[in-house]
Amino acid sequence: MLRDCNWIPVFAKEASTRIEERQGFQKHMIRFQHAGLEISTQERVELILYNSHDGCSAFNLSASIWRKVCSNGLIVANPYLTFSHRHIRFSEANFIESASIIAHSANQLSQEIDSMKEITLTPNDRGVYALSAHQLIYDDIHSSPIHPSKLLVPKRNTDTNTDLWTTFNVVQENMIKGGVRGNVETQDGRTRTIKTRAVKSIDRDIKLNKALWTLTEEMKKIKTA
Repeated sequence: MLRDCNWIPVFAKEASTRIEERQGFQKHMIRFQHAGLEISTQERVELILYNSHDGCSAFNLSASIWRKVCSNGLIVANPYLTFSHRHIRFSEANFIESASIIAHSANQLSQEIDSMKEITLTPNDRGVYALSAHQLIYDDIHSSPIHPSKLLVPKRNTDTNTDLWTTFNVVQENMIKGGVRGNVETQDGRTRTIKTRAVKSIDRDIKLNKALWTLTEEMKKIKTA
């Protein structure tokens, strides 16, 4: 159905399971591209399908922004661009309509991104943003392996701007892909340097992405009030 609507699958991953009976039936996420939905030379709108073969979760479709420079997807938390379809009494027409709405959201999302790019954050703004993002991952700042400011360290020279959109992307990449250096205390009281791990769980990936998008929109509201 999605192919017929010009959505082409480009990436897929599935959740791991140790339960033999669930092998081949676990949750999975598929990324789809649609020709002509480039927002700029760096970003394009994509569709994320989240589902499981055993019927434990509904078909979930969400809009996503794919940033080419870091090969990173940002899942949009806008409720008008997130759709859930039950397996029982599944409606093909409603499913196709959801995919069509996401395809037609490119202009709306382009404007949203442009407005984020125009917002320059002060050092204090960025500190507050990083702290809020840090709390999405760690319950206690003092026992976490990294300081919130580490989330603001870009992985490439092109991401040194301090606008809201760039800050959002840097923090998201550090949260999801990991690789951020930090320190943990061993049982014998010594300090050991570690690197944070990438998020492998599909549920956690989606949850963190949507929470960070919401946080970014809230920061935007504060800065434009």
